[in-house]
Amino acid sequence: MAAKITFFQVGNGDMTLVRLADTRVTTILTDINIRSSADDPDDDMPDVAGALRQRLMYDKDQRPFVDAFMLSHPDQDHCRGLRKHFWLGRPEDYPDDHLERSERRIIIRELWSSPLIFRRRSVNHTLCDDARAFNSEARRRVAHWRANGYATSGNRILIMGEDNDDKTDDLGAILIRSGDTFNKIDGEYSSLFSARLLAPAPHEDDQELETLLSKNDSSIVMNMEISPSIFSSRKTRFLTGGDARVLIWERMWERFQDTPEVLE
Repeated sequence: MAAKITFFQVGNGDMTLVRLADTRVTTILTDINIRSSADDPDDDMPDVAGALRQRLMYDKDQRPFVDAFMLSHPDQDHCRGLRKHFWLGRPEDYPDDHLERSERRIIIRELWSSPLIFRRRSVNHTLCDDARAFNSEARRRVAHWRANGYATSGNRILIMGEDNDDKTDDLGAILIRSGDTFNKIDGEYSSLFSARLLAPAPHEDDQELETLLSKNDSSIVMNMEISPSIFSSRKTRFLTGGDARVLIWERMWERFQDTPEVLE
């Protein structure tokens, strides 16, 4: 099977699915924006939830899943529909087995989350209910890892970017620092995928800048490198940046201008 990137018709916001060319059909979902009108069969809004489910695998218990879900930043048009369509909680507590397969919530095997997107909320940058739910689930998974020193599928999380004041230094194996490259998805290494995290990055050297940054400026910026098929030696690159503003791209250019290939 060939690798594929699907951009769903969500209007404003984002919802992108990356499927790798491996036998597992590994999936990485970036953001969601599933409006209530998209769930209404009498509305002409594209049924993006249904389109997503058609592209997912099901586990041995007939539960739909994504191998990784990355929230670029917690604006509503990037996480709308999360609570309705995804299971947030311990895998063993999954409550939808009695429902029809098409109605079961999607399990997230591994979360990719930035610590900065939630710290930079404020009176002017509040979180919607879906963003708060994502935050709670991310915290649950970090607590699970800290308590056990490991996590299994459905409890896993990768923290994208370090926080200021060494707040994330104890996260060890689940921390991806800005500039790092990784090729592990839900505990499995992949020869068909790698990704370099470009942002967010803490700005300890510029406290004035830090006070001006918002949720958008904490967007995860990542450059994925994907093999089109198991037989191909060439790579396709997919650069995704949420809603990061010009200021952040300028800071990234300053940081990587001597190695511009990381931004290709």
